[in-house]
Amino acid sequence: MADIPLFPLNIVLMPGAPQALHIFEERYKQMVNECLERGSEFGMVLSDESGTREVGCTARIVELVRRFEDGRMLILVEGSRRFRLRSILTGKPYYVGEVEYLEDEPEEDVSGLAEECIALLERVVAAATEGSVDIEVEPPYRNLSFAIAGRIDFDLETRQEILELRSERSRLEKLRELLSEAARKLEQERKIREKAETNGYLRGRRTPGEEGG
Repeated sequence: MADIPLFPLNIVLMPGAPQALHIFEERYKQMVNECLERGSEFGMVLSDESGTREVGCTARIVELVRRFEDGRMLILVEGSRRFRLRSILTGKPYYVGEVEYLEDEPEEDVSGLAEECIALLERVVAAATEGSVDIEVEPPYRNLSFAIAGRIDFDLETRQEILELRSERSRLEKLRELLSEAARKLEQERKIREKAETNGYLRGRRTPGEEGG
């Protein structure tokens, strides 16, 4: 168990994933300044109209990008350790949580499943952007699930579900399902666009003097 500053936000931070934050409330300016001075982390938990979730992820400040004259800050953080929020403590201007850090269940070989997810991720990226995958996808695939989930724009509830799963296998199985559906939809949409563009050129173009028929 440990006590850490808390930053409830409409964001799900994943271990190893980068996140830019604009700090403008006085209490969180104080919190971030204290973390910068101590070299310590703060906890981020999803908070929305449904309430504050129990499972979150600590944020390590990677860079103070900019400090404004009024004290506002732009910072870059990286997700570090998952935790379960046990209670919220008083005595500070910002929230402080008593947390228990979470560990995964014993590891098992997930290389085949990981390679399936990597292939699906490449399909999604190719269909959406014609780009390439920009994450580390080499064996032994440690925390591959978090690397994928941290960079794909899943909805918040889906990201929270992945964050809470306690084994790499269960996370990759969930991602295989999500990526399969995303790849199918994106490839179908791309085919429709390409067909519409091609039909427009072929049916709309005639040589001079050619009669319509």
